[in-house]
Amino acid sequence: MKTLLALLALLLPLAILPLAARPASAQPLPEIPTIQVPPAGASITGKLGPGGRNLYYVSAQSLQALSVTLTSAGNVAVFQVYGPGAQVGPGSNGVPAVTGTTLTDASAKDAPLAWMGVVPQSGLCLIAVDSTAGPTVYTLAVTLQ
Repeated sequence: MKTLLALLALLLPLAILPLAARPASAQPLPEIPTIQVPPAGASITGKLGPGGRNLYYVSAQSLQALSVTLTSAGNVAVFQVYGPGAQVGPGSNGVPAVTGTTLTDASAKDAPLAWMGVVPQSGLCLIAVDSTAGPTVYTLAVTLQ
């Protein structure tokens, strides 16, 4: 019995060591809401912290016109519109990272506050709203034609 206890005392740290060496699991990605856009358009109000990002899906048909307008206190919020097929994953700074193709003139370098374009194919377009400075409250208006 003493031999068994001694053996367990030696093996227990070896069994626990791999668990201690594992990295902490990444933060789960937030659920991305889908904006339901009636014929008159939809308006969403949201909040962002400094450097924050909120994501929204919009279901659109091929060659449908999509219009997005963003207003925020001090104009510190900007948006990007990604075509169907964009992927969301964990970012290095805790903010969700988006990979995919932005629609024409709707990328981060364009820093749009208002945009209108044509959706190239049917599917879920992704709208990313980002804070470029401090915290802000914003209104995002979306229409489909």
